[in-house]
Amino acid sequence: MKLLCLSPSLPHIKPELLAEIAQALHADGSRLLILAQPPAQHAQVFSYGLQPRSAMPIEKNLLWQDLFHHQTTTTASQPLAGVYPIDRIWEHPILAPLSIAFATAGIQSLLILPLRHNQQCIGCLTLFRSSASIPWTDQELELARSLAIDMHLAVMQQQVEQMCRDRAYYDILTGLPHRLLLDRWLSLSLAKMPTEGKILAVIFINLDRFKNINDSLGHKFGDRLLQLIAARLKQVVDDTAILGRWSGDEFVLLIPELSHITTVQAVADRVLNCFDLPFVFEQSFQILTTNSLYIKVRMGIAIATGSDCDSELLIQQADIALDRSKNHGKNNYEIYAPITTHPPTDRLRLEHILDRAIVDGQLFLHYQPQIDIQTGAIIGIEALLRCQDNHAKTINPADFIPIAEESGSIIQIGEWVIRTACQQSQLWQEMGLGNFPVAVNLSVKQLQDRNLIDIISEILAETRVSPATLEVEITESIAIKDLDQTIAILESLREIGVKISLDDFGTGYSSLAALKYLPLDRLKIDRSFIRELKINTVDASIVNTIINLGHELNLNVVAEGVETIEQFELLRSINCDAVQGFFFSRPVTAPDLETMIATGSYWHQNLAHPHNLLSH
Repeated sequence: MKLLCLSPSLPHIKPELLAEIAQALHADGSRLLILAQPPAQHAQVFSYGLQPRSAMPIEKNLLWQDLFHHQTTTTASQPLAGVYPIDRIWEHPILAPLSIAFATAGIQSLLILPLRHNQQCIGCLTLFRSSASIPWTDQELELARSLAIDMHLAVMQQQVEQMCRDRAYYDILTGLPHRLLLDRWLSLSLAKMPTEGKILAVIFINLDRFKNINDSLGHKFGDRLLQLIAARLKQVVDDTAILGRWSGDEFVLLIPELSHITTVQAVADRVLNCFDLPFVFEQSFQILTTNSLYIKVRMGIAIATGSDCDSELLIQQADIALDRSKNHGKNNYEIYAPITTHPPTDRLRLEHILDRAIVDGQLFLHYQPQIDIQTGAIIGIEALLRCQDNHAKTINPADFIPIAEESGSIIQIGEWVIRTACQQSQLWQEMGLGNFPVAVNLSVKQLQDRNLIDIISEILAETRVSPATLEVEITESIAIKDLDQTIAILESLREIGVKISLDDFGTGYSSLAALKYLPLDRLKIDRSFIRELKINTVDASIVNTIINLGHELNLNVVAEGVETIEQFELLRSINCDAVQGFFFSRPVTAPDLETMIATGSYWHQNLAHPHNLLSH
């Protein structure tokens, strides 16, 4: 169709376009409905020739409504996907409310063409014939299907172009397209994709610890940081990609018509590399001792391989990949893989190992000490779950714990961890090695288990250890999934004397308002803040703020992931209470820890260093 190929502007669709379509399909009239979508914000109707005489738009009839919502239980015949011919209107009860409107106009036959791609319908093209004796031929239906596809793309293209010209669809702070425009652009790109040979990528870019930077340094600082990040990202992507701001600290990159996945990986690497240099601030930001700041990111990537991909599903997959990337530290990306990152055979093998783990003795605990930063005394031990396969090969916890969560075996495994840790604590007390608490990590499913309190009470009675020698650790993200339930469970644990820690503090999304209601004994600063901890850095400011916050709430504060003497001394200078990390000990077996406690080697291994605390 010559007129359709011109991609007409929607508000000025000419009658000639609908006339040409009607003539090509041997119809006496045609009618185009564009559903209410931005930027029009209201439905639009264009018509030519013979039309039903109805005060109410015919598209409000259940037949059209079902087609708009992709219902296939209609009375229309379907010789061709997406095309709905009705040769004798009076034979279809669903059209009875419109019988007078059609009869008065002399309309006896319909052809309905929803303008649809996957789950998204943006309108409908309907054609009318005054004679039911002329059926819609297969050739006409094939042409109609092709026209519907072209019309859908033309409408979508015009909507996106209008939105691109409207500043309302751009983020005020960064000047980038915002979520609504990005979503519409993605839908258009998917609809235009060839069936094979090309791929489209969606990349979610999430800033590390942006919330804490905002809280510690102020929203003005955070806003300026977002502007600097947006400007730098623009420099590393080419004109074929669309960069936008998806949410507060999340950017998105949409890249169409790529030939191979290696191209996506190259783009992802360029994005990561652009964060190797610090972001430099104007001198007006006096809150920083220096005028530069290093930021790290994580990315989740989803790949579409054909036009049959759904935009909503693709976004969901990118979000899942982003969440998985958090298991691999900062400055990395994950490409979405269906169901699991493990091949099916590996997953089944892990599920089998976990099902038999307790019975076959494939679970064990390692222990890592927590050290008083002033005296060097051990004030606590964290018990860390480990698992091995039938060949005594240790399995990465990041691999087996999510599977245990999904399968539900984490409940039984979690009970085993608590019992084993309490038994070990009892043994250490009998050996006279100390009366420090042993900490275990609780999962989401354990917190949701209504039998948790009874299980812990029974284990404490069975092992005859004081409740104060058991400490449970929960993460921020777990705590706020159901805050009321979490508070109730933690208060029940507090009543029986169990100590409570909030682990990985600073990486979740809990607010200070939520924090003040949680019954806690200890706050553990996440290792991501410690890894690059240096004097006069944003990390140092954030850690100092967390320590002061913890002390204001009468909480003991522990820094995780301490690996260097510089980190240790800085933490000591800002009054952190305790430290935990490889600088003192890796997680070790119970016998190895007993030797370390007896000999003090967890501390003495550092005596040769001139800056060791004991040399002061």
